[in-house]
Amino acid sequence: MPLGYERRAGGLHHVATVLSELAERIDPDRLVIAAQTAPVSWAQRLGYLLELVGAADRVMALKEYVQRTARQSTALVPTVARRHTSRSGDWRLRINADVEPDT
Repeated sequence: MPLGYERRAGGLHHVATVLSELAERIDPDRLVIAAQTAPVSWAQRLGYLLELVGAADRVMALKEYVQRTARQSTALVPTVARRHTSRSGDWRLRINADVEPDT
């Protein structure tokens, strides 16, 4: 999952762009299986970004997994500190960066 190493993947903007291009090919059930092999914070970020790029229909199972598993909120970008952030309650995520995929 590129969300654990977003810098190495070209940053969140690039990750979101790639996700937007691949979204229709994502198998929701396999997405959850893959998420279970990584830290839940990665799934939180992935789900948020997939919704951001318009793939909400692909993430319902992932959202259920996150809501059952995530014990705390995490930051969208762990290395960026911001005092005032918006939150995504569904993903238990603090939105501390603006992400704009290339179109």
